[in-house]
Amino acid sequence: MTRKSTTEVLGDLHAGLSSWYLEKLQSGEMTVVEATSAAKFLKDNQISAQPVEQTAFGDLAKQLPDIENVVAFKKKRA
Repeated sequence: MTRKSTTEVLGDLHAGLSSWYLEKLQSGEMTVVEATSAAKFLKDNQISAQPVEQTAFGDLAKQLPDIENVVAFKKKRA
């Protein structure tokens, strides 16, 4: 049996983590700690998303209030 290179092993680990997070999320059994860890995993891998019309993320974004109407930002002193 040939040994895998470090790059191949790390690739397998990355793919396995991705699959595990997805399975936990889809099963509805993801804990808050796991969700936080998944968010960090995505951020560390420079994965981001913008809300798009007629998607779950877009629908969620539509339901959120405008930040400007929720938070009274203080003006910066000169």
